This record gives sequence, structure tokens and C-alpha cells, in this order.
Amino acid sequence: MRIEEILHELTKLHDEMQQYRPLDATQAKMLHQQIKVDHVWSSNAIEGNSLSQAETESILDAGLTIHGAPVKDILETLDLSEAYDFVEKLAIGNAPISERDIRDINRIVTLQTVRQRSEAGQFRTLLVWPSGAKDRPYLEPFDIKPAMEALVEWMTTAEKDLHPVVYAAQLHAKFVAIHPFLDGNGRTARLLMNMALTRHGYPVINIQPDPAARTAYMEALEISRSKHDLEPFERLVATYVKKALQDHIAILKLHEQNVADAKTAADQSPLQDFFKRLKEDE
Repeated sequence: MRIEEILHELTKLHDEMQQYRPLDATQAKMLHQQIKVDHVWSSNAIEGNSLSQAETESILDAGLTIHGAPVKDILETLDLSEAYDFVEKLAIGNAPISERDIRDINRIVTLQTVRQRSEAGQFRTLLVWPSGAKDRPYLEPFDIKPAMEALVEWMTTAEKDLHPVVYAAQLHAKFVAIHPFLDGNGRTARLLMNMALTRHGYPVINIQPDPAARTAYMEALEISRSKHDLEPFERLVATYVKKALQDHIAILKLHEQNVADAKTAADQSPLQDFFKRLKEDE
């Protein structure tokens, strides 16, 4: 299937999702927290964090520390949770995302785990490369500042010109290719991608950290960087978006059915007259 056909399908699913009534406040809050926990766990796990999804949930929902867990892993969980909340606020507004915003995202992501706090949100001054690919380094340090300025400028036009899913995927890939920070680039990129999606009414997607999914993700990113071919990564992101849309539509459909069933049951209940008399006595 051509990428244009995939995007058309995603647009149709997005429009279908908008037709359903929203969840009630309690259920919406629960779903939001589930998605956030999955993001924090999966995004950290991709980078080697050892905490399980259940352990991540215990830290974020109950404030419990995990016996025997590395302190760094716990701090990464707390930092990414804060960064997720920060990016959600950025996504609500319509103001263009600035270089300072991107620095702030990285600063929050790495604040408690960098060697010195001043390094958080600071562009790197050393050459770095993907693991096992020393012959294919990321951007030269002296080129980072102009590349980030160009990225921010690109964002202001691309967000208007590209399909939201393509824009989100390209933003992620372009940012990772620059790799401006010493640490937290992947987590920052995935937050930027989800910010781009949610600004346009698409659900958050969480790249899964199991070996097969992680390999597919890394390979698609490397193709986008080394071969300047963004389509494989766009397709990968689109696959995640499609599943997220379908899952959310299924939840909304079930919610509507449950509301309708409850109303029917209430209308047919022998208690209906009792509740009617109570209302009349008020």
C-alpha cells in the first residue's frame, strides 16, 4: 500500500474517532494515566532502563520505590514523567515550538541523571555515534546549533504542509539525526513526536521495547539517517498510529454501548417509579 493510501486510512480513522462522545472524566483520567505509564516505561526501556511496566506504574501511581532497583532507573522514570506532563502543556497551545522548548524537554528528561545539572539541555561538544557504528557518527558538534535552528524553522512550515503523522515521524527522525544532546535524545525525540500527533488530535503512540519492535524502530531510523529515506520510518510510525486509533475507537464504541445499555436498563427497571416519586418529592 502506498504511503498516501495509508495516510488516507489514518485520516478516516481519525475522523471516525471524533464522532464518538468522549469518555466521562473518571475513565478519561484513568486511560490518560495508563497511556502515560506505558510511554514512560517503553521509552525508558528502549534506552536500557530495567524497570518493568508494573514497577513503573507503582512508582508513578503509588509513589512506591522498588527494592533493589537501580537509583538511576527510578530517577529516569520520575524525570520522564515530568517531561511528559510538560510536553502535554506545550501540545495544548498553538505557539510554535522553539529551540528553548526543546532544550527544556531534554533538561527535564535528564535532570537527575546527568553528571552535572548544567549539562541537562546543553548541546554536546563531542562527537557521538550509534552503538556499534563508530564509522557513522551523528552530526558534528559545530554543526548542531545551525542544524537546530534549521529544524525549528522547518517545523513552522512542515506542520502546516505535511500530514500530521508524516510531520510527527519526520520531526522525530530529523531530531535524532542531529542528536544534539549527550543524553536523552531518544526520549526527547519520542516526546516531540507525540506532541506533534496530539496537537492534531491523534493519540499518543508508544514504541514498544521488545527486541523485534526495538530492532525495527532502530533500523528504520538508521535508514532515514544514512540513506535519507524517511518513508520506512513514516510507515513504522503510521502502523503505531493506526493501532492506537483503532484501540481508542474500540474503547469509545464500548463506552457508547455501555451508556446506552445502562439507560435502557434504567428505563425498564421496576425502580423507575420509585426514582420518579423521589424526584417529585424534592
